[in-house]
Amino acid sequence: MQTSLSFVAEHRSLIQGELVEQNQLSSLKNWYPVSICDQTLDIFWRDMGEQKFHASFFQNTLHEQAQERRRVCRTSVNALAQFTNSVEPTAFVFHVSRCGSTLLTQMLSTLAHCIVLSEPPVIDIFFRTHKESNERNIDTFRQLVSALGQKRFDNDRNLIIKLDSWHLGRIAFIRAAFPQTPLLFLYRDPQQVLASHQRQRGPQMIPDFVDMGCLCIDKSELSQGDLDGYCLRVLDRFYATAIEHQHQNDLKLINYCELPMFIWKKLLSQLSIDCSVEELAQLKARSQFHSKHPHQSFNGDPPLLKEHAHFKATRELYQQLESLRLTHST
Repeated sequence: MQTSLSFVAEHRSLIQGELVEQNQLSSLKNWYPVSICDQTLDIFWRDMGEQKFHASFFQNTLHEQAQERRRVCRTSVNALAQFTNSVEPTAFVFHVSRCGSTLLTQMLSTLAHCIVLSEPPVIDIFFRTHKESNERNIDTFRQLVSALGQKRFDNDRNLIIKLDSWHLGRIAFIRAAFPQTPLLFLYRDPQQVLASHQRQRGPQMIPDFVDMGCLCIDKSELSQGDLDGYCLRVLDRFYATAIEHQHQNDLKLINYCELPMFIWKKLLSQLSIDCSVEELAQLKARSQFHSKHPHQSFNGDPPLLKEHAHFKATRELYQQLESLRLTHST
């Protein structure tokens, strides 16, 4: 599968800056892995200093950094092993897209002791360059997470990593790497997800735009240009994969309709995340605004333009998920 050139260009933009040789550095503290060389598997790093990751997505924080402050370093993969003072992951967040996962991470990012990383591009590149689920790759992934979860500030206590939606196919791999870490899965009524993508298509909902990994999307019987049909087929795979792994890998199901109150009523305690009264007020206040545009109020998604012929099959999978969630919430 060929990744869109614009997608590749976006990744390349992350490693532009003043080149610093590794032997010029006493350590890679405050440097974050942002990309991996396809040929050599070398790691590209960016110096983030004391800049925190408060933006809606990891790469947005990288782009917000002033051009004159951007420094890049290239090392072998062995450099990942130096991060021994790191925060263990509190949770990995999987999702179907347009389902509240960004709102979740944005709310948690208001807590000063939480390191919240939303869709770090290096994880996507890792899964493309390390396709086998062998022990060597699992160990490298653990080291990669340690580098992302490096403890830069004294109050760092929690690490939440949100993955890209198409990483659902790597649930078993992540569970093997982190057997005890909670795995969250956020999902939403397919009609609402489709309506959101009709307004602005995400890359995963465009055929052959991104590498979907081991998630095989059934494009049979879809006419050329049927983007709504393809979106529903992608949702089929997302829902079916979550159903498969819900019990096997202890996948915690969270429906969009439970947000945002579910976060402060249940999720914080379930993840053992403590916060003061003031911090809780900040977290709640963030829920009142658009997840990706923090200065705009969220007014909901538009109605579905037209119901697709395949919609019934997708709805049935969604109802299966709902049954599982309701059964395990009682």
